[in-house]
Amino acid sequence: MPQPSLPTPLQPIGPLLPAVAGDLMQLDEPMWLTHAPGCMDLLGGPGEHTGSTSLLIPVNRAVYSAIQNRDDDQIHIRLLGTEQEGGPLEWSGVISDIYTKKGPPRSLAILRELFEETEAPWMMRMMAWMIGLRRTHQLNTPKVGFSLVVWNRLPAGGGFQAKTAFATSVSLALKASTGVDIKRVDGVRIARAVVHGAREVLGETIPLASALTCSVGQQGCAMSIEHGVDPVMQWIPLPDHCVIAGVDSCVQEPVSLEARIAAATGAAMGMCYLNKARKKAKEQLLGGWGQITPSQFEGGLRDYVPTKEKGGDWAKKFSSEEDVLAHVDPERNYRERALSEHQVRESSRALRMVAQLGEFGRTKKEDFLSEAGKSMNSSHRSLREKCTISHPEVDDLLGRIQEAGRAAGLFGARLAESGENGVIAVLAHSSAEISLREITAEWMEGRDGKSMILTGTGLGGSLTGWWEGIFSPKEGKSGDGEAVKSS
Repeated sequence: MPQPSLPTPLQPIGPLLPAVAGDLMQLDEPMWLTHAPGCMDLLGGPGEHTGSTSLLIPVNRAVYSAIQNRDDDQIHIRLLGTEQEGGPLEWSGVISDIYTKKGPPRSLAILRELFEETEAPWMMRMMAWMIGLRRTHQLNTPKVGFSLVVWNRLPAGGGFQAKTAFATSVSLALKASTGVDIKRVDGVRIARAVVHGAREVLGETIPLASALTCSVGQQGCAMSIEHGVDPVMQWIPLPDHCVIAGVDSCVQEPVSLEARIAAATGAAMGMCYLNKARKKAKEQLLGGWGQITPSQFEGGLRDYVPTKEKGGDWAKKFSSEEDVLAHVDPERNYRERALSEHQVRESSRALRMVAQLGEFGRTKKEDFLSEAGKSMNSSHRSLREKCTISHPEVDDLLGRIQEAGRAAGLFGARLAESGENGVIAVLAHSSAEISLREITAEWMEGRDGKSMILTGTGLGGSLTGWWEGIFSPKEGKSGDGEAVKSS
C-alpha cells in the first residue's frame, strides 16, 4: 500500500493507520493527522505563581490523532491503548447527543449521565477539549459528523504529561477538521483551551507551562516560561554533548494529589501575608514569590510569613482571598515559610540553570554542566525537605543516579511533575546514557513493570500543524498531502 509523504513528527502513525482505522475511516478520502509531544519539567513548581519561572523540555514520544469528516451526523471515536490502559476504547453517537439544537454543548450533568449509560465515562475527557476550544472561541458546533482515532505512544503510566499531550493532539485535530483559516490557529490559544477545558469539565489542573510546551516546544530546546497574565516564553537551545533524559520508574502516583496541592497553596497563603503588609505600607502588591530574590527573602521578607499555620486559622484572616481559599484544607498544617522559600529559590534555580547551560554550550567546560546539575539536585532536595514531595522508591533510584554523579557523566537529577508520576529528569553528558540505563536496570530488578528512558526532544504540535491529504489514494489519484503549519 502506498504511503503518503508525512512530516517527520507524524511518520510513526503512518504504518499503523490502515490496521487501526481502516474499518472506521475511508483512507482514500481526505483526512487530517496531528500530533503533540509529551513533556517533562526540569525546574519550577509546584504551582505557577506570577513571576515564577518554569523550565521544561518536549520529549520525543507523542500522542497522534487522525480525524475525518463524514457525510452524516455520526460521531465515532476510538482511543488506542495498551491493556494496562484499559485496552482500545470506543464511543459512537450523533451530534445531537452532545450538542443542543441551538448549538452549545449539553450540560455537564447530562453528558456525564449519557456516557455512564453507554459505559464510556472517559468521553468526558474528549468533551473537555471540545468545550475548552469553544470557550476560547476556537470551535463551533460541528456541522457534520466525524471519525477520530487517537494513539498514545507515551508510556502507559501517564508520565511525561501524557494527558496534556493527548489534549493538545485532539484539540489540533478538531481545529483542523473545521477547515479553519490557518492564520487563526495560535499555539498559545490551543494551550489555554486545554487548561480551561480540564478545569471546567474535569475539575483538574493542567499546568499552563506543560500545555505550552506540548503545543509550541521546539526540538533540540528546553523551554523557559515566566508566568504572568501573558507568559514570557523563550526557547533555550540544548548544547552539544548534553542530554536531558526522562526516566519512567513505573512507580504509580508516588506523591498524593493533596500533598501537591498543599505545596502550591502554602506558598500562596504566605504571599497573602506579605501583600497584607505591603498594602498597609501602600506598596505595590505582588503576584507571587518568583518576583522576590533570595537575598530579599532572607533580608526580612521571610519574617512576614508564619513558620506553620493551620488552614482554618489562615482562612479566618483571609476570607476574601477566594482563589487561594478554594484550595485550603482547614485541618491541614501548612509550612508556609518553607513553601514560600521554595518558590523564591526555585525561580532562581531555573534562571541559573539556563545561564550555566549557555556557558557550557559556549565553552564546553564540564564545570558549567556540573553547576547546571546542582540546580536540579538542589531543587529535588527542596521538594523533599520543604514541600514534603517525595517517595521512598523513587528517591532510592534518584539517589543512585546522584551517587554515580559526575564521574559517570550524570550531573543532576530531580523528581519531575511534582511527583505526580514516577518520572525523574536527569541532566547528563551524551556519553552517559549507557551508565544511566545500567543503574535503572539494576534498580528495576525484582520490581514489576518495565522502565523507559527517553533521551530525545520533540517538536510542539502547533509548530508541526497538521497533515491534510488522502492517505491511501485510488489508482491514478495522487496521495501526497500537505503539512500545514500554524502561524
